[in-house]
Amino acid sequence: MKNGLWVQLSFILFLTLITGIIFNLSNTNRIPFIGEERKTDFSSSDSLLEVLRIQDSLQKIADSLSKISQHRLDSVKQAQETRIKDSLEAIRKADSVRKVQDLLIQSTQKPEDTVRADNTVKQEFVKPVDIRLNFAKALFDKGYTFIDSRDVVDYNAGHIKGALNIPYKEISSYKSRLESMDKNIVYVIYCSKACDVSIDMAYYMAKMGFKKVYIFHGGWDEWMEAGYPSD
Repeated sequence: MKNGLWVQLSFILFLTLITGIIFNLSNTNRIPFIGEERKTDFSSSDSLLEVLRIQDSLQKIADSLSKISQHRLDSVKQAQETRIKDSLEAIRKADSVRKVQDLLIQSTQKPEDTVRADNTVKQEFVKPVDIRLNFAKALFDKGYTFIDSRDVVDYNAGHIKGALNIPYKEISSYKSRLESMDKNIVYVIYCSKACDVSIDMAYYMAKMGFKKVYIFHGGWDEWMEAGYPSD
């Protein structure tokens, strides 16, 4: 009896097992008999990491180029400042040499020779110097005097900061004022970019005995375009 019961139970268990296997195989959401190995895909993260590395490389290149560009700009600026300083120093030395030469000439001349020279030889004048915008700005920064030779109306419309207005077309009215000015200091004469009265004014002053006259050819137009100080 017991053997028959065990046989029946074994048959039932076997039948249940077979039924379960068949049902599991026919089901799309079946339970795997053996645990499947989970696969990890790092391809996306590897791609992103490579993109980040490329971005870092590009950023480093950009930073290097920026440093190189800044270094070049600093070098150019320093070179320009050095040239301006050298030019100003050369002017100062030239003035010193000229003064020494004048003193030597005066000390070697006899009084009668000086009188004779004044009566027979036409007095020479120091030729004005032509300058560009960068040199004019350097002289402005040094505090030298600028003279606007345009008409009063143009001057009042806008001019270089601190500049005096002595219109060349009315020069006869300003002669006494010019005669009272120090003839041994620097003067920068300008007008507008398209006019030439600054040249006429500069030579007029040089012939009056002014020894350090500079002609800023760019004039008010270039000064205004550069955004330099104005009134």
